[in-house]
Amino acid sequence: MTAVDEGRAGDASLRLLAAGERELQRIVLDMHDGPVQDIFAAVSHLQVLQRELAEHPEHSRRAGQAVQLLERALGEIRTLIGVFRPPGFERRELGAILEGLCVQHEAMTDQPVELTMDAGLGDCALPAKIALYRILQEALSNGHRHASATRQTVSVERRGARIAMTVADNGRGFEAPPVLAAEADVGVEGGHFGLRGIQDRVAMLGGTFALDSTPGQGTVLRVVVPAGL
Repeated sequence: MTAVDEGRAGDASLRLLAAGERELQRIVLDMHDGPVQDIFAAVSHLQVLQRELAEHPEHSRRAGQAVQLLERALGEIRTLIGVFRPPGFERRELGAILEGLCVQHEAMTDQPVELTMDAGLGDCALPAKIALYRILQEALSNGHRHASATRQTVSVERRGARIAMTVADNGRGFEAPPVLAAEADVGVEGGHFGLRGIQDRVAMLGGTFALDSTPGQGTVLRVVVPAGL
């Protein structure tokens, strides 16, 4: 592949990252305008039915259980929408959106996140900003949901024309595969779907990805990507 071909492939990857983010936001909007409204309407109807069934305790109880299930589902969908709502990538600098994500994670999980950033971090190109945000989002979520971590640390620094980010947790750790390249390593069943997504985002930017994890000793994820400015 010539240098020109590599440049074109790189440009296509960056466009794909931005397009993927736009598609994610479209899905989030569709969820809000579609299923969320339908579930809310179903809850309202069931609440009316529950009151009308007051003379039939068993039927009223079942209607109440259905209301609780739907309200729980509605809460989870709204939380998901909040998590994936765009944080103003175009108008906010990298440091501000990463700090906002850490604060949001702390509020949602009651889990402390220690964030350290270079004073001169500055900003980066939109594709890099989106990728770093989504990578941090996935790493924090993994530490909380899968590793049962009680504390996470994040450091972000500028290294010339590149941005380096390290995310570490004190969770239970795991046997990390050396490379998440085989299809057998990917998917919900394999448990590495999120990690493969991180690896792919970094690769599309022409960056580097490293993962160190030891059972009982936590996990450290390191990525370095071109700032692109």
